[in-house]
Amino acid sequence: MAAVKHSGRARKLAEEIEIFVRYAVAEESYGEAMQVVARYSDDIPALLLLREFYRSLPEVREEPVEKIVELASQQGVKLLAVITHGFEYLYALDGERVVFISENGPDLDEEHLAIFGYPAQEDFHQACNSLRELTDYSSAVTLGKEKCPVCFTLEGEYHQLGCPVEVCPWCMGQLNHCNCRFDQLGVEQILDDEELARFQRLLIAKGRIRYSSDQAPAYPGMSAGLDQGEP
Repeated sequence: MAAVKHSGRARKLAEEIEIFVRYAVAEESYGEAMQVVARYSDDIPALLLLREFYRSLPEVREEPVEKIVELASQQGVKLLAVITHGFEYLYALDGERVVFISENGPDLDEEHLAIFGYPAQEDFHQACNSLRELTDYSSAVTLGKEKCPVCFTLEGEYHQLGCPVEVCPWCMGQLNHCNCRFDQLGVEQILDDEELARFQRLLIAKGRIRYSSDQAPAYPGMSAGLDQGEP
């Protein structure tokens, strides 16, 4: 029954999008636009995004959508890009709510930077440089994934910075407990947002460890394999 309801909802959204497409793009671009709609014919989050795009086409431009890609995701809230021939439009998708953020990768506000884990604007701009190289978005990859019990990040996403479940990539202990952050920064304590942002960049460069359901962070010296053989 749930599958039938899902299929019916997706079909209704696709029909609504088709109406908006007829008014939003030039006649010669109609077929191209509807091919993308068909590509996401069973993906309700993508259809919600396409409906929002075509019913309030930014700057009255008539370019059809070529693809949708995902830049970041945090606690199920996604930062998505709608890509046309000449532009990239950023949206936040939270369940049924679709919010237009910006066009062609200008600055994100501080709230969105924090939500999606970018230390500063330059880090966000760098991520935007490879938008067109990303694979097509699909909501199916998040289905059935478990959430971190503390920060509620989904499997495969980065923890919220400071989550006690996040594993340190330097010592494999608990990132918010070990001394690696101080060692990497060369300080005894982190005193301001600038130092925190600098550590976040070091963490990204080293390779943050994404959440997985079998994650069991330990204190330094207690990681898997380090204490084997001890009674």
